Amino acid sequence: MSGRSVSSDLVTQNQPRKVKKCYHKANKNKNRQISKREIFNEQPVLIDNEKGKEGENKEEIKARKAKVPKEKDTFPQYIPETEIDKLLRNENSNETQYIEGQLRVNPWNREYAYLSFSDDQCDLLIIGLRDRNRAFDGDFVVARINQPEKWKMHQGYNQKTGVVVYIREKIHPRRTIGYFKENGKLFYPRDRRVPLVKISKKSLQRFGVCQNYKDILYLVVITDWRKPKFAVGQIEKIIGSIGDIKAESNAILLEYDLDVTPYSLDVTKELPSSDYSLTENDIKDREDWKDECIFTIDPDTAVDLDDSVSCKPLENGNYEIGVHISDVTHYVEFLSPLDIQVSKRATTIYMADNVYHMLPKELCQVCSLSPGQDKLAFSVIWEMTQDARVVNYRFAKTVIRSCCQMSYQHVQKMIENPEYNWPDNSINIDGNYKLNDLSIKVNILHNLAIQMRKRRFQNGALLIDQPKLCVRVDRITGLPISYNIEEQQDSNRLIEEFMLLANMTVATHLYNVIPETALLRNHREPSKRILSMTQEMLQKFGIHLDIKSSRSLHASMKHCEEGLETEDDERRIIMKYRMMVVNNLCSRAMTRATYICSSTVKAEEELRHYALNISVYTHFTSPIRRYSDCVVHRLLYSTLRNIDMPKEWTKSLCKSIAANCNIKKYNAKMAQERSNELYFTYLIDLKGPIVTMGIVFSVHESLINIILCQFGIKLRVSFTHLENLALVEYSSECSIPTINISWKQPAITQVINVFTLLHLRVEKHPESFQLIGTLLPPTQGIEI
Repeated sequence: MSGRSVSSDLVTQNQPRKVKKCYHKANKNKNRQISKREIFNEQPVLIDNEKGKEGENKEEIKARKAKVPKEKDTFPQYIPETEIDKLLRNENSNETQYIEGQLRVNPWNREYAYLSFSDDQCDLLIIGLRDRNRAFDGDFVVARINQPEKWKMHQGYNQKTGVVVYIREKIHPRRTIGYFKENGKLFYPRDRRVPLVKISKKSLQRFGVCQNYKDILYLVVITDWRKPKFAVGQIEKIIGSIGDIKAESNAILLEYDLDVTPYSLDVTKELPSSDYSLTENDIKDREDWKDECIFTIDPDTAVDLDDSVSCKPLENGNYEIGVHISDVTHYVEFLSPLDIQVSKRATTIYMADNVYHMLPKELCQVCSLSPGQDKLAFSVIWEMTQDARVVNYRFAKTVIRSCCQMSYQHVQKMIENPEYNWPDNSINIDGNYKLNDLSIKVNILHNLAIQMRKRRFQNGALLIDQPKLCVRVDRITGLPISYNIEEQQDSNRLIEEFMLLANMTVATHLYNVIPETALLRNHREPSKRILSMTQEMLQKFGIHLDIKSSRSLHASMKHCEEGLETEDDERRIIMKYRMMVVNNLCSRAMTRATYICSSTVKAEEELRHYALNISVYTHFTSPIRRYSDCVVHRLLYSTLRNIDMPKEWTKSLCKSIAANCNIKKYNAKMAQERSNELYFTYLIDLKGPIVTMGIVFSVHESLINIILCQFGIKLRVSFTHLENLALVEYSSECSIPTINISWKQPAITQVINVFTLLHLRVEKHPESFQLIGTLLPPTQGIEI
């Protein structure tokens, strides 16, 4: 879960018969499987299977053995919490025996799980379901480190192994999506990180599994896990038929434990209607900005408009710049029934086929900064010089009236053609403003944003671009009709810079005023070990990364991109694909940004945001779609009014909200990606297999990992289908993993390593909604 799953390379799949394994003889013993008894430092118990104890007959021997379960069929006992806390407090940093953290289970094989060390060692490896000891992916656990003789050799490194001895917090919902086979006796989760599940007979009968279970998806809740081989559970609901696009989409939401049920009337009955008009009480004590030129810039499909901007030249030559954010918390009282429900959802969910709003739909409409309507806002207002330096700033509760809802495409045209004489009817504008007025303001903001962005990266910010696939779904038929790779343009970057500035300004203020209970967003430093491995590997391909800091890493990655600035179209495209690999490899070392209560860190340095290279950061600019921003609004308002938050607001509550926001934000992100891949796979299935190009980003003995160049999708491609078509050999000479494929037809040898471009046939898996890639023989020249 932390984005550091480099240890997944430990898992090997069945090798094709003609794959040559190149192991060194000296490593044979080091690579042997570790027995579970060795892990627990136990001595083997020798049992005479023939004689038993004196005087026992065969039936008595059998009965005695039945009462003593075999070690592999039982879990080790947990260490009590009080003892765990004592052990952790007394740990010697030079002789660590216990570590705690968030468990990450290998997404390809549930038998391998990992915990990260705080000092950037190679992950602690946990082998087997027994050693996981009933913990699931994402749980916060404590693990005991095994003795050195029980460790595992991996890539020339003696990797520490361990066993979970306590579950500090169960994060995983213990619910899973899957299907039955073998006459409906055992449940097979689609998520390979989840154990097989034995379903109670009563539950099987209730849902008619014994009569009809084929090609049906079920939601199962895991109620117990008594033996390592499988857990115990019961069916919660039938989702639908495997292959039905709606059922598959719903399965993604359920798998990530995302609540999309409509709000009940009990919590929404007192909300204002969608055509609500502001009252005198609403606008009391607010600054009146209704006559100012304020406008929104969003995707052309956006419905929830929660941020707007303004720009006004001042007499001294500076600019008054405003970011005006929807004042959601004016309508949602802290810890009201509605607030509690919203806090649980924590985020809006963007699926390919639908948007599931965090707020009730009617409240979204009331809060959205629609043009020509009086709306409540929370504003950050700066005075900025012409070279984009902040002279001063302030915060204000305001009432605004946006004059225009512009799309990124509109703004991009204004940036590209600042002198263009815009026809007045090309965009709807409310008030006494013309389109040329907006174009002037947009270009002022653009020029400021360019300078802000340049200075931000000079100060050490880091950006790792990765392609994002978006699929367009027909709202009537519910079927995918097209796709595109989302690209950042100047118009996107304009808004990004001012939203970042607003978030940074609010974070600095909150931490200065309420350092104990500020809700902040941190980004810890990446794994130096993984970055070093990436640096060393790329060096062999002539790519030099400086990993000393975020500033140096960004500068060296930008240097790699210089190959894109060429008149040679083919070289530019190849360099673009190579940068996909570089970005992907670097991103594997990065940690995930998280929300955090400011008082829960041991040192102020832990609040830093690595990618932005700033001391504190938070989220303030999207309260319609993020609950974290609603919390930050309340905290900011309390400091401006010089009043305390309600007594219920404590460090504990802040920490709890941060943790839930982290989980829901990550799950919503993963669901969005899965949704787009689902509908893209469906689109491929409708149109039939495609031949496309992929670029390799990692090489293993039996498979390669590639990025589909035109789609940004990652695929694992195995060589099992080549058994009768080619001879496949693996080598790692000069520490460069390489696959040599000797094709029979055409008679040609293909050398594959990182950055190799390949032709692939991509199609839907015959039994699941997954893409599979089949390697095709090379042609005399790859068409770009």
